[in-house]
Amino acid sequence: MGHRRRPRWCQMKLKYKTIIIALCSAAVLLGVTYGIFYWVFYGYVDDAQQNQMDKDFEMVEAIIDNEKENFNSILKDWAYWDDTYNFINDHNPDYVTVNLNDETMENLSLNMMLFVNQSGVVVGADDFDLTAEQTAALIEKITQNNFYTGLPTDEADVTTRLMMLEGQPYLIASGRVNNSNHNAVSNGSLVMVRTVDDEMIAYIESLTGVNVEFREVGAAATILENQIIKREFDGKPYLTASRLLPDGSGEENLVMTISRMEENYSFVKHQFNLFMVSFIVLLLLVLGIDYLIVNRYFLKRIEKLIAFTKEVGIKRDTSLSISMEGQDELKTLAVSTNQMLQEIDQANQQIKMMDERYRLIMEATNDGYLDVWLQKKEAYISPEWKQLIGYRGKDGRQLYEDYFLKIHGDCKNRLESSFMDMLSGKVDYFEGEYRVMSEHYGMIWVSHRGKVVQRDQNNEPIRFISTLSDITRRKINEEEILFLSYSDPLTRLKNRAYMKKQFEVLSQQKEIHYFIIMCDINGLKLTNDAFGHQEGDQVMVAVSNVLRRMCRPTDFISRWPGDEFVILLKNIDQEGVCQLIRDISGEIDKIRDFHLNISVAMGYAESNADLKRPEDVLNLAENRMYRNKLMESSSSRNATIRSLARTLHEKSTETEAHTMRITQLSKALGSRLNLRKDQLDELELLSLLHDIGKIGIPEYILDKPAKLSADEWEIIKTHPEIGYRIAKSTPALEHIAEDILAHHEKYDGSGYPNGLKGQTIPYLGRIINVIDSFDVMTHSRSYKKANDLSYAISELKGCSGTQFDPEIVRVFLNMIADEGLPVQLEISVVSNNQEN
Repeated sequence: MGHRRRPRWCQMKLKYKTIIIALCSAAVLLGVTYGIFYWVFYGYVDDAQQNQMDKDFEMVEAIIDNEKENFNSILKDWAYWDDTYNFINDHNPDYVTVNLNDETMENLSLNMMLFVNQSGVVVGADDFDLTAEQTAALIEKITQNNFYTGLPTDEADVTTRLMMLEGQPYLIASGRVNNSNHNAVSNGSLVMVRTVDDEMIAYIESLTGVNVEFREVGAAATILENQIIKREFDGKPYLTASRLLPDGSGEENLVMTISRMEENYSFVKHQFNLFMVSFIVLLLLVLGIDYLIVNRYFLKRIEKLIAFTKEVGIKRDTSLSISMEGQDELKTLAVSTNQMLQEIDQANQQIKMMDERYRLIMEATNDGYLDVWLQKKEAYISPEWKQLIGYRGKDGRQLYEDYFLKIHGDCKNRLESSFMDMLSGKVDYFEGEYRVMSEHYGMIWVSHRGKVVQRDQNNEPIRFISTLSDITRRKINEEEILFLSYSDPLTRLKNRAYMKKQFEVLSQQKEIHYFIIMCDINGLKLTNDAFGHQEGDQVMVAVSNVLRRMCRPTDFISRWPGDEFVILLKNIDQEGVCQLIRDISGEIDKIRDFHLNISVAMGYAESNADLKRPEDVLNLAENRMYRNKLMESSSSRNATIRSLARTLHEKSTETEAHTMRITQLSKALGSRLNLRKDQLDELELLSLLHDIGKIGIPEYILDKPAKLSADEWEIIKTHPEIGYRIAKSTPALEHIAEDILAHHEKYDGSGYPNGLKGQTIPYLGRIINVIDSFDVMTHSRSYKKANDLSYAISELKGCSGTQFDPEIVRVFLNMIADEGLPVQLEISVVSNNQEN
C-alpha cells in the first residue's frame, strides 16, 4: 500500500490558512452584529427619539402660545381703556406721566409700548431696559411689518407675533384702541414689545426639560426640519432638532432649536443586553473554533520551534538542529534556522578574534588607534586618523615605517626614551605629546597613550595598542592662556606675574649678574582726570612702545601695577644702562601727541654680593626712581602748570585773554587787600588756572556764538568740578583745588556747584568771583556784547551781599576809584566799548 496522503489543509501555506480563518470569522461576526444592531436597536431608538422630540416641540409651542394669550390679555386691558383712547385723541396729557414709567414697564414685563394714531403717527412711546439702537431697530421693524397698520378689521381682535431682531427674539402684540365699552370708533393702535430673555427661556426649559434656542434663518441656510442630530455638550450626549416658525411678517424666517439629553430607555437597555449576550456567545463560539484550528496546525509547531531555540540558548551549542513536519512556512523556518546555526558556528571563530581586537581597542581608544605588531614591524591605524594625517599608503610594514617618519625631529628623542621604558616593563603605559606633520593641516599636536597588550614566553613585547588624540586646539588654547596670564592686555608687554617668574629663575642662578630699571610716568593721574582714561591709556601705550623700541630683544620689559614699568637687563655694564636711560628719556621727550608733555622718572640698581635677591635689587631701583622724581619735582611743577595753561588757552583764545586780565586785576586787588606773600602767589596761580576745568568742556560749547541752551549751560557749570579733580591730582595745584571749585559760588548760597554761603566760601574763591564777573561784564563774548565801566560798577554794587562778598566789592570799587584800572585793562575796556 502507498503512503496515506495528508489532507490538503496540512499542505496549505500558513498565509492562506490564516486568511481563510480570519475571513470566515469576520464574515460571521460582521453579519450577525449588523443584523442585531439594525433590527433590534437602531430602529426602535430612532422612533422613540423622534416621538419624544415631537412631543417636546408641541410642549414648547404650547407654552409660547400661552405666553401670547397672556400678552394679548395685557394689551386688551390697555387698548380698551378710556384713558388710552383719550390719550391718543390728546385729551389726557397726564397719561404719560402717570402710566408710562419704568415701574409700570417692569411690572408688566414689557420692554416697549407704542401708541399710534389713525394716521400712523407715533403719539406716545416708552421703552425699558433697551439701548437706543435696540429701540430704533424695533420701531423700524414694527413699521416695516405693518404691526399697527395691518391689523384685522375686527376691532375686538389683537395679534401677538414672535420676531427675531439682531439675534434677540421678541414677542410683539398689537391691537386697535377703543374705549372701555368698545362702542367707539377706533382712533389708533397700541403695540407692546416683550423680550424673550433668558428668564423666559429658562421658564420654558424648566417646564419641558429641554434646552431652547431661537435664531433667524440665514440667507443661504438650509434647515432640515424635525431631523434629529446627535451632539455632545460638556462630554454628555444630546439630541438636537430644529423647526421653522413664522416671524412678524408671517413668513417662516425663525428657527426654534431644542436639545435634550439622550435618555436610557429600559426597553432599549433590554434589547441592548440581549444583543450583547448573543454577540458574546457567538464570539466565544467562533473564538473556540479558531483556537482549535490554530492550535492544531500552528501553535504546537510554533511551540516546538520556541523550545528548540531555548535549548540552543541554554546550551550555547550552535551544532543542534530541528526537524519539522509539513511543507508550509514553519517548515521553511525550521530549515532556515538549521542553516543559520551552521553559519553562526562557522563564524564564531572569526567573531571571537574580532571581539578580542575591538575589546582591547576600546580600552585604549579616544580619537583613533594605532595597532603595532612589534616583531613583525607591521602597523594598523584607524581610517579617521589616516585621513587626518593625510596618509595614503597601506597598513602593515609600510605604515610602520612611514608614521614614525612624520614625527617632528625635536620630539623623537624624548618619545624614544618613554617608549623604551614601556617596552622594557619599567612603566605600564606609554604617554607622550608630540608634533606630527599632516598633509592637510600642517604640523599638528598628538596625544599618544598606549600599552603592550601581548608578550611572548620570554616576556618580549609582541603587540602594542595605543590611542591617538588630536590636541592641536588644546595646545593653541594653552599657549593663548599662557600669553594672557603673563602679558599686559593694554601694552602687550609682560606683566608682573611674568617678571616674578623671572625673579624666581634669577634666585636659583647664583652667579648671574643683572640690572633692574624701574620707570614711572609723571602726571598720568592728571592726564586721566583731565582728559579721560582713554588718553591715559594711549600715554601708557606710547611709553611702552618707546621701551620696546629702545631695549634689546633679550631684555625683559614688564608693566608694573599702575603707571610703572620694570626692565630686567643681563649681559650689560653700568655705562650701557645709563646710556639706555638717557636714550629712553630722549625718545619720550619727543612725544608731542598729547595735551600734556610726557616725562618719565627712572632709577636703576645692580645685583652684587650685598644684593643677591631680585626683590632687593628692585626695591633699590624703586627708591632711586622716587629720589630722582623728587629732585625733578620743581621743574616738573612749573612744566605742568605751563602745560595746563597752554592746553587751556588752546581751547579758546577768549579764555586766554580773559585769564591774562584776571591775573593783572588779581595782583592789584590782592595787594589792596593786604594779602600775605604766599596768598598773593596762590591768588596769582588761581587767576591763571581758575578756569582749568574748561579743558574738559567740548569746544563747540566754549566757542558757540549764540546763547547757550539749558543743557549746554549745565555742561559749562561742571567746569569747577573738573578743575577741582585736575588740581587734586596735581601736587603743584592741590593747595588751590578748593578755591577752583568755589570760584562760582555766590555769597547768598545760590551759586554752584555746592551752594556754599558767606564765609564758608574760600576767601580766594570770593576774590576771583568778583574779578571774573567784572571782566565778563566789561568784555564782549561770542554770545554777548561788552558793557561800559559804569554798568559793571553798578552791577557790582547791586549784587554786593547776594552774589559777591560786600567787603571785597567795596575794596575793589575803591581801588578802581583811587587808582583806576591797569593801563592794559583800561585800553581793553575802552576798546570793547567803542566796538559796541
